[in-house]
Amino acid sequence: MKNIGYIMLPALALMAAACDLTEMPQAEAGRNMIFGSETGLENYTYSFYNNLPDYGNAFKINTTMDNAAKNQTGTYEVGAYTTNTSTSWSWSAIRNVNYFIKYNTDPGVSETVRNNYTGIARLFRAYLYYDKLVQYGEVPWVDVPLEPNSPELYKTQDSRDVIIQHIIDDLDYAYNNITESAITPNSNTVNRWTALFYKARFCLFEASFRKYHANGGSEFGNDYLKNCKITAEELYQEAAEAAGTIINEGPYSLHTTADMYTGDGRGAYRDLFISDNPVTEEVMLALSLDPVMQLGEANWYYNSSTYGPHLCMTRAFAKTYLNLDGSVYNEKKDNGEYKTFQEETTGRDYRLNQTIRGADYTCKNSDGEYVLTTANMTGHSLTGYQFTKYVMDDVAFDNARTNYNDVPLARYAEVLLNYAEAKAELGTLTDEDWSITIGALRRRAGITGGDLDTKPVTVDPYIQTLYPDVTDPVILEIRREREIELILEGLRLNDLKRWACGELWETAPWDGIYVPALDTPLDLNGDGTYDVYITEDTGYSGSYKSIAMTMDGSQQAVRLDDDPKGGYKLNYVISREWNDNMYIYPIPEVVIQKNTNLKQNPGWN
Repeated sequence: MKNIGYIMLPALALMAAACDLTEMPQAEAGRNMIFGSETGLENYTYSFYNNLPDYGNAFKINTTMDNAAKNQTGTYEVGAYTTNTSTSWSWSAIRNVNYFIKYNTDPGVSETVRNNYTGIARLFRAYLYYDKLVQYGEVPWVDVPLEPNSPELYKTQDSRDVIIQHIIDDLDYAYNNITESAITPNSNTVNRWTALFYKARFCLFEASFRKYHANGGSEFGNDYLKNCKITAEELYQEAAEAAGTIINEGPYSLHTTADMYTGDGRGAYRDLFISDNPVTEEVMLALSLDPVMQLGEANWYYNSSTYGPHLCMTRAFAKTYLNLDGSVYNEKKDNGEYKTFQEETTGRDYRLNQTIRGADYTCKNSDGEYVLTTANMTGHSLTGYQFTKYVMDDVAFDNARTNYNDVPLARYAEVLLNYAEAKAELGTLTDEDWSITIGALRRRAGITGGDLDTKPVTVDPYIQTLYPDVTDPVILEIRREREIELILEGLRLNDLKRWACGELWETAPWDGIYVPALDTPLDLNGDGTYDVYITEDTGYSGSYKSIAMTMDGSQQAVRLDDDPKGGYKLNYVISREWNDNMYIYPIPEVVIQKNTNLKQNPGWN
């Protein structure tokens, strides 16, 4: 059995983590056990890792995306969230960290050792407070363990300036005091570079939020930012410097192989997500899973017709992947006909076929043989673009919690993207910067031409339709690259929020593959075997696997009037709504009733 890192926590850590907002983790003797030795400090800090995504959600951190269709939406996603619906106002995790920081003062442990573990604690406090900032905007800053009579229990919110500055201070302290600077075993624990990773991510979010929500960028933007003095430029600079330090001084690099793509849906990019052990040269922090403990369920989630929301890529997003020569993809052939699925998934950015079941995708069947396998359109895939990014290529894993591929939580690739974006927003990105960031990611993706070593100078009209207020071709291409590289890694909704692009959640088409004709068996991957029969006949009972599409229901076949062959495009329609108050969650009404000094967030009264 491999080392699964922080999943199995020592008893002392569990004792510490059990405390709620005002409960003291007990007795002086217990405190001495924890804080009187390095082993005790180490054991306690393991409890902080429970705040990271776990085996049940690391591969599906946030499924509220504009670029992936699903068959169900939640209360928040249909604009029906209320102050009574909201129930996530919890501070116990922050209290746990603050308790550790307060009592980590035993002179019997060396100052260097104490500062190292306080650095880990402050890294996690920054992580937890960033989550509060993203969810609620202004929140009370609390850096002491609360007790029943603590005045901090009745604080009003502090400004975004106060929160982000404390986050930066915590991460700077962590970087300067965490003693581990090498890649940790299996990347299961943090090191000093992790602090810079999160600093770059968090500062980039807040910089973008301040830039794009100000002055009418969103309906309540000026209300969100009314007490802010720290400028977007200052925060972009913090992000760029943190990411730049990792690039120039850190031990990480992009994972590459002699053959970046093996032609079967696997290659260097997908190695990062389906490997038994983390690819530590690039993966900076990972969740380790184990086959014996049967913790992972990515296959069950993405491949089963009875579990999960049938999350699948949209055609609109698939069109953003470049051709291998670096040119922009055109969904039509020279004769005006739409390309088939086989043609669409041939000669493209390698990451497309390492993210979905392309025409060349193979999977091990029940006989143990790798065979060409198309999207399961009759029981799962709504669009025909079925995700494979976290999925093990073996049907034996599809119907239970049996995955053992480790899940990256932080990657060097994101460092490159954060650096490029921050520098581009500052107007200081050079051609060299572009080459070592966006160019490097595209070279790994098999792209051989186009903008690899010099910044782009022309705008792709299709990408600009997604972000009509952005005219800089460099920023637009970075957004393209970020969406492709980080798809399904839990960052897309926050990207839409910080760019004030929430309406894309509501308006982006959830469209699917091209269908030349209805009531005709279709060979998706060109292997000579028919894969699906798409029909309007809900009573069809022929020999082919079939899917019934209508012209006006949730599963649609939309006639393409500009197709010479008179073909169709699949489309999935489900209720979605975006209102600008959704950029920030409401404070739960029950919380305000207990602490009347708290103010409700804009648009939620």
